[in-house]
Amino acid sequence: MKRTVWGTLGVVAMGAAGVASLSLLDEWVGDWGASLWLVGAFMVPFLTGIAWGAGAVGRRAVAAGAAVGALVVLAPGLGYALVRGPDLAELRLPLLWAVFTPLAMAQGAITLPIGGSARRR
Repeated sequence: MKRTVWGTLGVVAMGAAGVASLSLLDEWVGDWGASLWLVGAFMVPFLTGIAWGAGAVGRRAVAAGAAVGALVVLAPGLGYALVRGPDLAELRLPLLWAVFTPLAMAQGAITLPIGGSARRR
């Protein structure tokens, strides 16, 4: 029972973070860009797990998935910040990173090992 409750709360939190991320991303990259970026945070770790293959198991794969998920979020944003685009506060990028990075890390931690197990079949 306790595991079901925590799992449900986790899914609700991921859904809320997804909606908040879409709202923040929409201001920055538009409708299509926001949707693709959110899906990218799910698919890039999955495809990395497929590429990694049999090694994508255990805690190492979960940690690698979280790192890949964070990279999907932070790399474009940091690149944008380094070229000194519009004011970061105007685009609310720190808030986006605070909401979207944990979501992408959770998605990556889940999907990279799944991609690895799909490759082994």
